[in-house]
Amino acid sequence: MDLKKSVAVVFVSLGWMMRLQLTQTREEMEQCCQVDMIIPLDRADDCSSAVDESSEPHDKMMCPLECKLKSLGLLNGDDLVEAKVQEYVDRLEGDWKGTAKTIATDCITTITEMKKKIQDRDHDMKCSPVGAIFMMCLMKHTQAKCPEDKWQNTSFCNKMRSGECFPKRGRQ
Repeated sequence: MDLKKSVAVVFVSLGWMMRLQLTQTREEMEQCCQVDMIIPLDRADDCSSAVDESSEPHDKMMCPLECKLKSLGLLNGDDLVEAKVQEYVDRLEGDWKGTAKTIATDCITTITEMKKKIQDRDHDMKCSPVGAIFMMCLMKHTQAKCPEDKWQNTSFCNKMRSGECFPKRGRQ
């Protein structure tokens, strides 16, 4: 095997390993707060074919998530379908429902502001980052506002909640 093919195999292998690690990390993050997910992705379409091995790293993360959110009716093009977000919030129960409504409203506001910045930049991304930004916002706010009796007091979860794992870079 020549050097060029060897390098390609290494990059493809690393890409799959990163994808698996990100999936495992996401699942671990979801376990930190033992409440119903505001937007559960378990009923979304399987979107693994939304990208291929030659796709840009950004697209490997954004495209499957965009596909999943579209399959759930939460995205229409680059637009978040706020009424559908509200449907998901409305299915929740108890005190968590009120907290989830606040989180969803805050994240919709964040998306509105971020979309303006994204549109100002002429990006050549295959898939929109809107869905990924929205889901990351939901996750971070869920962790921040998680009821103490639902929080998993582990080293990993506490690092996530404190922001140690994702230092702020001017974003939410």
